[in-house]
Amino acid sequence: MESHPLELYPDRGQVHIALFRNVTNAGELRQRLISQDPTLSCALVDAKVVLSPFHALLAVQRAVHDEQSGKLKSHNINSEIVFDFSPNTNIAQSLRRFGIDETTQHLVVIKLGGNAVEVEKELRGNIQGDLVPLSELDHVRDIKTIQKYYQLGNQENDPAKLMQLVAGAIALKGL
Repeated sequence: MESHPLELYPDRGQVHIALFRNVTNAGELRQRLISQDPTLSCALVDAKVVLSPFHALLAVQRAVHDEQSGKLKSHNINSEIVFDFSPNTNIAQSLRRFGIDETTQHLVVIKLGGNAVEVEKELRGNIQGDLVPLSELDHVRDIKTIQKYYQLGNQENDPAKLMQLVAGAIALKGL
């Protein structure tokens, strides 16, 4: 798990990003999110559509900005983070593509605020899977799916160059 300060929003605390592999309770987690279970206060993203930790930080920054300016488009900051991974403004499609479903095996979990040790303990208590370093995103991301969702075609397979295109798509969303 990695923790990063939100330099533009220091009062929001740190953002904690974790990667879980071989998750066995994705269906249960999805149902808890749908029922807005207050004990599961984090964003759950299908790891196959996350290029890098920077990709996650871009979505978090945009969501926190929208929250601070009173412009959330979804019902809370965690669903807004998932929504902000998407390059389009269709909330349902964004949550379906970037969120989790019953078959999700690998999760990127994003939690705002809190102490890193306590957050890790909370995440381990809720998610049945293996907490692994974020560097393992290289092994679980699906470049073809990312290219499809960001409408990039097959023009680029280099993750660094793809990240530039994805960052531009996130930045221009809704303009």
